[in-house]
Amino acid sequence: MSLVTQGQVQKLWLAPHVYACRSEDQVILLDLRRDKYLGVGGVHMPALSDAVEGWPPDPVVNDVPVSSADLSAVTKRLMLQGLLTDRPPGKEWRSSATVPEAISSLVDEDSAHRVRIGLRRMFWFLQSVAAAALSLRCRSLLAVVGAVATRRERLTVGAEPFSLAAARDAVAAFDRLRPLVFTSRDKCLFDSLALVNFLAHEGIFPRWVVGVHTGPFGAHSWVQSGGLVLNDLHQRVRRFRPILVV
Repeated sequence: MSLVTQGQVQKLWLAPHVYACRSEDQVILLDLRRDKYLGVGGVHMPALSDAVEGWPPDPVVNDVPVSSADLSAVTKRLMLQGLLTDRPPGKEWRSSATVPEAISSLVDEDSAHRVRIGLRRMFWFLQSVAAAALSLRCRSLLAVVGAVATRRERLTVGAEPFSLAAARDAVAAFDRLRPLVFTSRDKCLFDSLALVNFLAHEGIFPRWVVGVHTGPFGAHSWVQSGGLVLNDLHQRVRRFRPILVV
């Protein structure tokens, strides 16, 4: 049964650069072009699920009818902000990757003291950190995400399966070198991008994840392979709902 009264509402889509997830009673939108988040809530949420392709479904049954005029006003505001579009998706790149729930963490403080750091790894580390800093400073998040996804798609063809031992060794090397250039003010997004860059040099291709939570709002980024979190505690990241998986 449609919850929209007094006419039909135009079919819409999430813009190619917009990602969405449901957190409690809101839908959070991530605009990669502007690197901004927007929370949307209210009685019109179930109707938005019907009107917008890609909008997270509402698990709560809500029989409150919403007029087409009210719904159109909401969608018009979102279109003016560039978050929705009336054009069917074309060939624009869009990540459709997902990750399972995080169930374990790659935490091994002793391995950082045992790992060997050669000149090649030192160079890869410095290059990875510099590339992450330059990308986040000079490019839109949309461009950064697209570049990481394209590299992953290209390099994973014929690549070895994920190796826990190799990942443990590489992450330990990253953690040992990290204090040389990172400060306490460095953010999780930069940290995760630098680690993803570094692991790519090692032939390891986990997922780069951005998640959100509400009440209050918060965003976080981490690196994950399957249910294993590589650079954080799984208990911490489970507080966040993944909104973008690269």
